[in-house]
Parts: sequence; C-alpha cells; structure tokens
Amino acid sequence: MARIIRLDLPNSFYHVLSRGNERRKIFYDIRDYKKFLEILGKTTERFKIEIHAYVLMPNHYHLLLRTNDANLSKAIQWLNVSYTVWFNKKHNRIGHLFQGRFKSFIVEDERYFTTLCLYVHGNPLRAGIVQDLSDYRWSSYPGYSDKNKREKWLSASMLVSMYGGNARNLQRAQASYLGQ
Repeated sequence: MARIIRLDLPNSFYHVLSRGNERRKIFYDIRDYKKFLEILGKTTERFKIEIHAYVLMPNHYHLLLRTNDANLSKAIQWLNVSYTVWFNKKHNRIGHLFQGRFKSFIVEDERYFTTLCLYVHGNPLRAGIVQDLSDYRWSSYPGYSDKNKREKWLSASMLVSMYGGNARNLQRAQASYLGQ
C-alpha cells in the first residue's frame, strides 16, 4: 500500500507527534529532555518554523507549530535524526528511536488551534505524571505563566492574544478543559 501523501505547505499550522519505536522511551533522563529542546531550538532557526506549544512525554512528543516555508518534512526529519544520532551515541545503542514516520495534522482554524494547545499541555496531567501542569518542565505550559521558564524560541504571543493577552485566562481555560 502506498504512503499517504503528506501535505507540506508554507504558512501553515500543524500538530506534529512522534512516538518511540515500540512505544519505548525516547527520554531516559534530564539530559535527554534538555538535548531534545536544544535541537528543537536549532530546528526553529534552521527551518524558520515557529513552535507555539510542545510537550515531551517519556515515549513521545507533541508539537504545535507553524511553517513559514513548505518544509515541515525536512524540519521534523532533521529534528528526529539529529536527536536519534545524539541519543544512540549517548546511550550506546543503534537503530531506530522513533516508530515509523512522524504524524502531522493541519490546523485549519483558531478554535482547533486553541483546543490543540490545551490538549498538548494537558498530556502530563492525563498521564498521571504531575498534579499541576506548572510543575512539568518538559512542556511549554509553564512558560506561558512564567516568562523565566519559557524557551527563547517559543512563539507565545499568538496563543496568549487568543485569550485576551492575559496568561491567567489561558490558565483558566486549561483548567476548564481538564475539568478542574
């Protein structure tokens, strides 16, 4: 069966996710998470993409991003290969780290965008990893409420503006979305 053609459009928003091979961990320790974020930051510069939300879970990651050029596939391939090479060397392993091709879904409207942000940020709570999303440092969520916790490459202004320019409104929406 032929692969489904991936839409790779300029000036488009995408929800991207990738899982560890056989749903295994892709992050073993703090250095792994930090290195992935470092490579993600380099990816934003190299491919001129904007990251609006992210979460790194032990065995997968989610990104909500915007491409400026039609280069989603190249950007995510570079991200995944760069991290895999580093990870394999560090952990003295070989082979695939990620399960197949990354998945991507076009985000076509503002409502879907905001819902996806809430979904992405809610992952650690739904997985039972934390009681409070602000405590999960491998997500963009803490950076929305505290600029000191924000990665310099995170494009936060658009999401905050959708909540009246107030991070508190975003926090209330997140709590409501999670039924808190």
